[in-house]
Order: sequence, then structure tokens, then C-alpha cells
Amino acid sequence: MPRWLYYFLAMAIVAPAIDLLWGSQQAALAIFVCATLALLPLAALIGRATEDLEPHVGPIAGGLLNATFGNAPELIIGIFALNAGLIKVVQASITGSIISNSLLVLGSSLALGGWHWGRQYFNARDAGQYSAMLLLAVAGLLIPSTGALVIQDRGRLQAVSVAISCVLLVVYVLYLLAHVFRIHSERRNPKRLGKNTPPVPVEKDDDEFEALIDQIDPHEEAKQKMPKLWFTLALLLLATLGTAWNSELLVSTIIPVTKVLGWSPIFVGLVIIPIVGNAAEHSSALYIALRDRVDLSMAIAAGSSIQVASLVAPLLVILSMFFPHHMDLVFQPLELVVLGVAVLLFSIVSLDGQSSWLAGVQLMAIYVMACIVFFFIPGPG
Repeated sequence: MPRWLYYFLAMAIVAPAIDLLWGSQQAALAIFVCATLALLPLAALIGRATEDLEPHVGPIAGGLLNATFGNAPELIIGIFALNAGLIKVVQASITGSIISNSLLVLGSSLALGGWHWGRQYFNARDAGQYSAMLLLAVAGLLIPSTGALVIQDRGRLQAVSVAISCVLLVVYVLYLLAHVFRIHSERRNPKRLGKNTPPVPVEKDDDEFEALIDQIDPHEEAKQKMPKLWFTLALLLLATLGTAWNSELLVSTIIPVTKVLGWSPIFVGLVIIPIVGNAAEHSSALYIALRDRVDLSMAIAAGSSIQVASLVAPLLVILSMFFPHHMDLVFQPLELVVLGVAVLLFSIVSLDGQSSWLAGVQLMAIYVMACIVFFFIPGPG
């Protein structure tokens, strides 16, 4: 976890304190800002704790835990928003998270890494698999929305959404098992591991090359002291509880804050919540891209998008059946258009196995244009 995130941990206590002293209605804006800042380090701590559990439970179970808790903040925020009846905000946070990962996270990683290293290379076959899974997952969001044009009955649309959610969950479990077992197989056969190299040899100074190899040593983390199990479990529990508490405060202040600022609640779901939930992945992707491992940056961006589309969204649809307000997979046309463009650009960028800083700038430009439109969505009143 980046050091600068630790400074925001104090906000995890400040936000509840303000709520207890003044109440969420009187100090809504202050609580909203503090809870948002608190979720940044809390999300990173959840990711760190699940990674630290891997040496204790094994690579397969550790990979499953890491994939399960990877988007825990979005899921927790979504549950509280469902309880508050903010269905449109939940749907917006789903599409916003996919758009943010595919355009902002990947785009900034390609731009920063390409500016530092020049042209970067990655495994086109792996990137193609990410694209195929992402297209499949996003299709699960597009098809019900298209079906709403001919199916007008809300009950039937809800049944369609639940059925498609079950299909997405099954596919995601199969994808996850294949991915985790593949990683386990590669770790047992380290000769299969290696950095993708460009087709034309690049001359490097020997000392610089050796330093670069040391930086990308796949066993570097294994050499570090393994944290104790009780500490890792306690960290995971405290980070999850802190995330739940601050997520509840964040959701409770969305409507008052949007009325004060004139924002649309959908803008909060499309932009603010995804940036908060993806802060840990974003910082990791940028750091890895600076180490010339753009293939891992792409895996982070794609993996988080796939998880949101095929795990978080279906789970929220099914969980909404236990709340007064039910959620379906019928999204707004604007969200679907930007979502389709994001997935299409991700697929195009990953075609030839190489990238440059300009490709990253283009992805970020699409994200900025989308955010401009999202910002001007009419707010309450």
C-alpha cells in the first residue's frame, strides 16, 4: 500500500465522530468528504490483508480470497445503497467502476509507463482472454437492457436479471478457477514464468539490466518476512468493519450532499464511488507500469472490471431480492454507450501486444469526455 494512503486512515475515525456529534444531516458534506477519504486506505488494507493470507492458506485458496475481496468496497457500498433504495446509484457505480478501470486505470498506466519506457510489450494472448471475458461479462449487462425494449413487465425483467446473474456467477467461478489453477501451475514450474520481451533486442547497460531483473523478481515478496496469521486476520476484520461503517455514512449523505452541490446522485455513482473503490488498484497499476510490467497493469484493470461485471453486479441483483427495493440489470442508455466504448477500446489496445503513451492518453481522453457528460446530468430539483 502506498505510504500516502496511510495519512487518510485518520478519516476513518473522524467521519463517525462527526456523525455522532452533529448528525449526518447537519454535517453531511463534511461526513461525505471524510468517509470518502477514509475508504481509500481501507480498500487498500483489505487488499493487503488478503494477499498476506496467501502464504498461510496456500496459493489456490489465497487466489480465491484475493479475487473475492478485490472489490469488497464496491460490494459493501452497494449493499448499503440498496438498503437506502438508491438503485440508480448502485447501477451507476457498477458501470462507473468498469469504465474507470478500463479507461482511467489502464489509460494512466499506459501513459505513465509509455512515457518512461517508450513502447511497452505484453502477452497478446492473455490480453485477448481478458477482452473475451470482459465482453462476455458486459454482455450480461447489455442484454437485459436491450430486452427491456420488448419486455415491459417489471416482474419479468426482474426474473430475467436474476437468471442472467446466475449465469454470470457460474461463468465467473469457472473463469476464476481456471485463472487460479493456472497461476498455481506456473508457480510450481517457474521456468514458464518470464517477462515478455520485444521482438527486436534492446541494448541495456549490464548494471541497469541486472537492477531491472531484481525489481521484477517474482519471488521477491516471498523473501520478505511473512506476517503472522492473527495479525493478518485482525487487519482484515478491522479494515472490513471500517469500510462497512464509513460506507454506511457515505451512502447516508449522498442525497443531502447532491442537493447542496447540485450534483446528480448518478454522477456520484458513476465517478466518485468508482474512484474511491479503485484507488488501491489504480496506485498498484501505476507503480507496476513504472517498473515496465504493463502486462500486470492490464491484468489489474481487466481483472477488476471482470469482477465487477460478473461477480459484484450479479450478487447485488440477487441480494436486492431481500430488500424492499429490487435491482435489475436494466441500465441507462448513456451508461451503456460509454460502457460499450470502454470495452471496445480495451479490446483494440490489447490486439497487437504492444502499447505506447499515446494509447493511454486516448483512453483517458474518452474517460474525461464521459465524466464531463456525467457531471452535467441534472441533479435533484
